[in-house]
Amino acid sequence: MTEPGAPEPDKHEPHRTHESPIQRILVESALIVFSILLALAVNSYVEARKDRRLTERALRGVRDELTTNLQTIRDIRAYHDTLARETAAVDAARQATSYVAFRAHAPAWRGFHNPTLDGTAWQSAVTLGTVANMGYDTVRVLSSAYDFQAKFDQYTSASIPTFDFADAVMPSTIRRMYVFIETMRIQEDTLANRYTQALQVLGGDSAAPAPRR
Repeated sequence: MTEPGAPEPDKHEPHRTHESPIQRILVESALIVFSILLALAVNSYVEARKDRRLTERALRGVRDELTTNLQTIRDIRAYHDTLARETAAVDAARQATSYVAFRAHAPAWRGFHNPTLDGTAWQSAVTLGTVANMGYDTVRVLSSAYDFQAKFDQYTSASIPTFDFADAVMPSTIRRMYVFIETMRIQEDTLANRYTQALQVLGGDSAAPAPRR
């Protein structure tokens, strides 16, 4: 019963609950943690997308580079085949007692013409770290191709300057030329096969037949 003169209580006033400070701190902390985790997730997604695009670009560059290198070997292979036959015939007949005589019996000769092979795209991929995103099998096949390419370049670059075309040593030079050209052809076959395997992994164009010896 209400005393005379006292205000009537508001029957429609909602029931108020008092929020504890600890509960408020927990809620605010949870929101902060959630915001941080969300920001990290978004940043991780953006970085992963950027890495994926960079890796795809690197793989396209490597694929184009391998395709060009493979075609370079195929383009020069016919000349090396002819040169191998001619130097073998001259050596067997012992016809070249001078450089002039050698040119007469080996009309195709116009230098060794070792193929110029590029490795810029692969080196760029290694430098940028995109190799880590390519997968084990892809990296294994690509490393095999480019490692053999480096050995091939080293062999040809180191061997060619050692040839002496003075008339006095032409017979021995021709024998060395034949051995060198044959070795180069074998290595070209191996390199072409590794390029083809790598292009198959990358989905590139390697449909043309590999050079035959």
